[in-house]
Amino acid sequence: MKQFNPMQYLAIDIANHYGLDKLNYEDRINWVKTNEKYLEDFQDQAEEPILYYKAVKALRDVQSGKPTGHTVALDASNSGLQIMSALMRCKKGASLTGIIDPDNRVDGYTLITERVNAKLDNDLNIPRKKAKEATMTAFYGSTAVPERIFGDNVDVFYEVLEEECAGAWELNQILIQSWNKKALSHSWYLPDGHYAYCPVMETVAKRVTLSDWDYTPVMEYKENMALKFGLSNSANAIHSIDGYLLRTLIRRCNYKPKLIKNARQAVIDSTDEFKADNVLNKRWFKTKMADITDLETITNKANELDKELKDELVRIFDMVLSHEPFDVICIHDSFATHPSHCNQLRFHYKEILAELSDSTVIDDICNQLYGDVDTIEKGESISQYIRNSNYAIS
Repeated sequence: MKQFNPMQYLAIDIANHYGLDKLNYEDRINWVKTNEKYLEDFQDQAEEPILYYKAVKALRDVQSGKPTGHTVALDASNSGLQIMSALMRCKKGASLTGIIDPDNRVDGYTLITERVNAKLDNDLNIPRKKAKEATMTAFYGSTAVPERIFGDNVDVFYEVLEEECAGAWELNQILIQSWNKKALSHSWYLPDGHYAYCPVMETVAKRVTLSDWDYTPVMEYKENMALKFGLSNSANAIHSIDGYLLRTLIRRCNYKPKLIKNARQAVIDSTDEFKADNVLNKRWFKTKMADITDLETITNKANELDKELKDELVRIFDMVLSHEPFDVICIHDSFATHPSHCNQLRFHYKEILAELSDSTVIDDICNQLYGDVDTIEKGESISQYIRNSNYAIS
């Protein structure tokens, strides 16, 4: 992984807010160096003028010797498609989201737009903004938005998605088909014990009588009721994994040193008294995702843990302890921290994504939705590419 110093991250932040976030890191840094004396003059041209001004001010403060509490925000590249491609180990789809090619900042939405336009008649040209809207919503089950944007050419759009993002598109269909028409809710557990509960809600219209006013208005309200068909399982499942990634990232960045050290030592000193019914073992066997949420159980019941799980926990503990704890601000797929900690932030994000890719987390969620035990056919492991990537968040 390429590493940068805090001043370079400030430059990256300035360039991002100016609108150069699709460029490679080096090009963003060089743009700031080239225009360093006149950065304030570019504020009105910036995509995010207020955030641009804030980042430039932080740079000026540091240049004058003042400490800064400024945070640099790094955004995931096409987060939904990125996570789905990683889960399915789809190398082609992952290449659109910054987790395969370590040398270039790839813009998946632009590439998909170009592929679609190349297949359409010459007199048609769908802008990136519209293609992005269609792509984002399509991978969460929407058919209305793609049809509105592409009209009679919507099949061409779907054809491109199947060609360029085959794994993510297949997973989308698997999750959509998991809908239970008799259920009042769909729910599942994540590897950290978090419970995702999604009630099935339908908008109902009912006429009510207001006798005092001799008036019978129609009232609309949400009612929990079974529906023959729904699309939300795809979006909800992927969003829940996105949330799990976020929680895991925070735990590994802003950790409590004493608790982590105690848990690590307990695992190293543990004997082999394996118990299959230990809750951590159960989660491990279902998901193959080691989690450090429940440090108390890890510390107190280390003897009961599976040998492979112990090894993975020690590996994670060592990664976490390699740096001091630091705060992370998360807003959906945007992760912000002090410039001094951006290298560690980027490292942990791609590491967690690589672990998710090698895991069976999505298999476990689908088993909970379908009520059976099965595995999803995936590609060969791509975790080594993810770990070597530079633009998973940028």
